[in-house]
Amino acid sequence: MFEINLVPDVKTQMLKTIKIKNLILFICIVVSAGAAGVVLLLSGISGGQSLIIGGQDKRIEEMSSKVMNYKGLNEFLTIQDQLSKISTIGENKKVLSRVFNVLGTFLPKNKDQVSFSELRVDLATSTLNFEGQADAKETPLIDYRVLESFKKGVQLTRYDYGRYVDKENREIPTRCIKETDEKGNAYTSENGSIFAYWKRGVRGCDPGRDDYKEEDEKNKEDDTKSKTKNKKDEVVDEAIEDVKIWRTPQFNEWYKKKYMDLSGQIREVPHFESQCIKYVGSEDGKKVKWTANNNCKVAVQDMVVRDSSNGRNAAGLLVLRFSATLEIDPMVFAFKNKHMMTIGPFEQNVTDSYMQIENMFSERAKDCAPGDTTCSTNTQNTGGNNG
Repeated sequence: MFEINLVPDVKTQMLKTIKIKNLILFICIVVSAGAAGVVLLLSGISGGQSLIIGGQDKRIEEMSSKVMNYKGLNEFLTIQDQLSKISTIGENKKVLSRVFNVLGTFLPKNKDQVSFSELRVDLATSTLNFEGQADAKETPLIDYRVLESFKKGVQLTRYDYGRYVDKENREIPTRCIKETDEKGNAYTSENGSIFAYWKRGVRGCDPGRDDYKEEDEKNKEDDTKSKTKNKKDEVVDEAIEDVKIWRTPQFNEWYKKKYMDLSGQIREVPHFESQCIKYVGSEDGKKVKWTANNNCKVAVQDMVVRDSSNGRNAAGLLVLRFSATLEIDPMVFAFKNKHMMTIGPFEQNVTDSYMQIENMFSERAKDCAPGDTTCSTNTQNTGGNNG
């Protein structure tokens, strides 16, 4: 069978073109309808958001009005600002009273005497400016020797600070440590080791302990609460004790018990972690020799004596008047450095609790009076304090 196409090729091509055109038109109509739907949807969402935002703006305006009309707003903002700066304030806070600890360590403990008649402290620069007098009480009676000895003593003075920790190396709060006796003297053993007392068992003084927290629960029945409280009180009372905690390591004893190694590392025993003193041990046969190195010097540089001259004190005795300037390491006065101790060359150790200033200050010595040649020409204090 034969099939004859009676439609011309031009007509066929035109029909195909019309079909394609209709298809494209249909697709465009569908896309346009979809786009219109999307626009309407987005318009609805935008309108809804505008309504929500408008409502929130109105609420914000109402809350802002209430806040601005709050009478205690200024006080609240001030308190809030101060609270945000507490940590900064603590970091920058300085302890002025430590200046007496420093001076108490500087002063000689033999018959030589140094006292101050005027003291000016600049905490901003950690500088001490003072006027004093040196008095030789024993042979050789040379007041200049006393002043030179005082200067050298200042340069040899060190300081130390750190933290007390329990056997788990957890820090014990400073308020739970008693470092001095009633007279302000550091606790020392017969061999010169320094220790303190840890008020163990007092609420908040045992790191990691939480067995008394149940006392604060308020949702229990009265009888249960009472029994629990009494029981817990008994536990706390039984645990309260003054535990001796060493600031100076017990070298040989701790080494034998493996509490301390030759590098100076201490573990498994309550102790003091120093930030200045490093301990090192070395085996010498069957013995272990221990050394301590402290690089924390109180004086940043040598004390500068601005002026010195002969004079007579309030009792009319010959003394050497002097004025000096001394720059102290700022770390000595930093409040953040706890358990501060100044360590002097004359074997006196002074802690934060030291407040004995009775013999530090005296009346200012007078210049040599005209015609007082014994005073004005004295260079060796040959007449002692009887001149």
